[in-house]
Amino acid sequence: MKLEHLETARLRIRQFDERDLEHCLRFRRDVFGLDEPRANSQSWLKWTIDSYRELANLGQPPYADYAIVLQGSGEFIGSAGIVPTVLPWGALKGDAQDTLVSPEIGLFWGISPEFRRRGFATEAAVALLDYLFHKLKARQVVATTERDNIASQRTMEKLGMRLFHNPNLEPPWCQVVGLIANPQANESAQFSSNVENQRR
Repeated sequence: MKLEHLETARLRIRQFDERDLEHCLRFRRDVFGLDEPRANSQSWLKWTIDSYRELANLGQPPYADYAIVLQGSGEFIGSAGIVPTVLPWGALKGDAQDTLVSPEIGLFWGISPEFRRRGFATEAAVALLDYLFHKLKARQVVATTERDNIASQRTMEKLGMRLFHNPNLEPPWCQVVGLIANPQANESAQFSSNVENQRR
């Protein structure tokens, strides 16, 4: 299940490598506000690179961050990834008392400030969704963001995601959740329903 790279009209989504340290330092500072020692980014980069190999060896989904670069020039503009995400679906669907969580396949994206408002986040996310739905056969994919991150919510809507708003303060990382189902999931559900009806 190793994901080495994906390509779109304008972008190449590829694995990080050791040469990306300066990009990681700047990206983690500019996008996440992490003013951290160089060693922290080095450690994160090594862990990310190792995860490509180790998860593939275990036959696990390629949960990891990937570099987004421009086609042609190879200029680094951001990162996107596939992340394990746990969500309190009961609360998101209206039962504020139901805080039990379940695992989902999550989608992540982040674009460096100077490259925003050009549709790069959506373009990268579409490529990853295509991979998740057609290669990995994911039933559904989610994305999470904060209530005040309107740009991310708009990207979710462009992807066709349905948005859920968490009525609780916890967990803080899932204030707004986007959900999109694999188009084949509806066909599978209809098939199961037809089979069940034939048994009756």
